[in-house]
Amino acid sequence: MAKWGEGDPRWIVEERSDAHNVNNWHWRERDATEWSRKKVKDLLVNLKVEQEGMGSCIIHEVHECIGEASVSNRKKKLICFYEFNVKAKWKGSMTGSDIIYKGELEIPNLSEENDVCDIDVDVKFGKDQRECRELKDLMRKRGTYLIRQRLQEYIDCLRHDFAKSLQLPTNQTQGVGKAKNVELDLNNLNLAANQVQSKPVEPKTTGTKISTKKLMMTEKFMTDVQELFKTLTLKDRMRAWSRSPVEEDASTGGSFSLFDGNVTGEFTEIVQDKKISMRWRFKSWPNAHYSNATLTFTQKPDGTEVKLEQLGVPQEQVEATRMGWRNYYWSAIKMTFGYGSQIL
Repeated sequence: MAKWGEGDPRWIVEERSDAHNVNNWHWRERDATEWSRKKVKDLLVNLKVEQEGMGSCIIHEVHECIGEASVSNRKKKLICFYEFNVKAKWKGSMTGSDIIYKGELEIPNLSEENDVCDIDVDVKFGKDQRECRELKDLMRKRGTYLIRQRLQEYIDCLRHDFAKSLQLPTNQTQGVGKAKNVELDLNNLNLAANQVQSKPVEPKTTGTKISTKKLMMTEKFMTDVQELFKTLTLKDRMRAWSRSPVEEDASTGGSFSLFDGNVTGEFTEIVQDKKISMRWRFKSWPNAHYSNATLTFTQKPDGTEVKLEQLGVPQEQVEATRMGWRNYYWSAIKMTFGYGSQIL
């Protein structure tokens, strides 16, 4: 038998007056179904979709939200489950016209098994409803993008706000930290680093001499320079492709934190539609070590070319960093906004 004070710290209870669920080790679960239904309705109702000079639409009713949701805590890990089929009604009109068109939309696969960019939004008119192809296209394209943004907000609130009630203060903390969802687990960015190394690299302390290399990449996007530049600098768009709680548009001197804090830094220079320069670091890099990353944009006849030049990447992290840019920046942007398809 272990001596006093030498037992497994998960079971040390004397520092908690209630001796309940020490260090959040035991299973706890809370039903989030009704909370989720209300949250989804609040986020979608009155969502306006418009295009200047063409027309506008608004979702005025969410009449069906069938499914369930729950949040569980086990061994200090939060697990979010949600699966819903959402049906809503929208109406809209063309600019300069008094005709009101009414339509319907369905979201059949709002689930933790799907990334937000894979959630379907089916837009249609009913059998007895007057149709307008322009407004339907507006809802299918711009509307789908905005709806997915709102659903990402629901997911973030479920993981962070609702889930707070499941995490009790531990003997190391005085409050509840930010909830992390194990399904999404953006710490997979760190796993990418381990995959390209035969042995894990021990964290280095500040002041250690670091061998670095330059990373160069070129990527093609099927959109114009202005749209791609907005995608990388406007908070709403950054929030959509990074699935991170971005609070401000990119600006010179402004800081950023993406992918649950795995990528951080600050913008050192922004030249509209031409260049973005950053002090950029990956969480697994040696403490306080930053690289200098510059993105330059060039308009091509069939899209936009982006060149990345990154100086000061730790030598053993070059391939992991390359994978990070490819998977979490380039591929995510193309999947979210469709910039991997040929311009029509």
